[in-house]
Amino acid sequence: MPQSRPKRSRTGLGLLVLSVLTGAMILTHFATLRWSAPELVAARDRLALLESEIETLSQRLDSTRTRLAKAEEESRVTRQANRLLREEESARQAELQRLQGELDFFRRLAGTSGTQTGLAVYQLELTPSASPRVYRFVLTLTQNLRRSAITTGTVEITLEGTLDDRPVTLPWNRIAGDEMPTPTFRFKYFEQLDGFLTLPEGFTPMRLTVSLQAKGQKKPVTRGFDWARLTESGPPDPVADTPAWSGGRH
Repeated sequence: MPQSRPKRSRTGLGLLVLSVLTGAMILTHFATLRWSAPELVAARDRLALLESEIETLSQRLDSTRTRLAKAEEESRVTRQANRLLREEESARQAELQRLQGELDFFRRLAGTSGTQTGLAVYQLELTPSASPRVYRFVLTLTQNLRRSAITTGTVEITLEGTLDDRPVTLPWNRIAGDEMPTPTFRFKYFEQLDGFLTLPEGFTPMRLTVSLQAKGQKKPVTRGFDWARLTESGPPDPVADTPAWSGGRH
């Protein structure tokens, strides 16, 4: 019986310690909640504010994207309209130039242009062919309608340039071939002659000269053309590799 008292004392002491520890834990928990709850509320408020700002910025971004897409579409339509206007203007300018050229041509024939020209080299067109160094030419000759007589003669075409870094002048037989006869003309009002020129290997052309020697005239009619300007535009003309000569009379 005397031994049971210490045992009960120890048990009571343990319960007391446990009660004290539990109370301390409860006090600590409530103290933590008391001090941390305001910070949690503030953090939640800041989070809600940030979410609201993000939503506002997202709406602004969508609105900006919509305006940008609309502006890009308007810009594309404007560019397309400007391109169409430029193409239409270019076509009109080309048509005006063509009509002006035809008007000048017939004025020259009729003698109403202010100059009473006789036999003349009116125009020369030169276009590259599908073959290297081969060019097709169309030569237009005219004379005043008031000269009712038929004019005849020969055409001499020469090329000036450099061959192996040396200046040379190539006659007709060097650029058309020995088998090609000298071009001739016979017309009353105008005539177009066409043929092909072949440049020798290593030759760099600079100037083309056309000389008309009409029967009954002492001096030839001569006109020179800059090669670069003659060949600055014009699509290749699909022709055979062998140059040929042909002429049309009017």
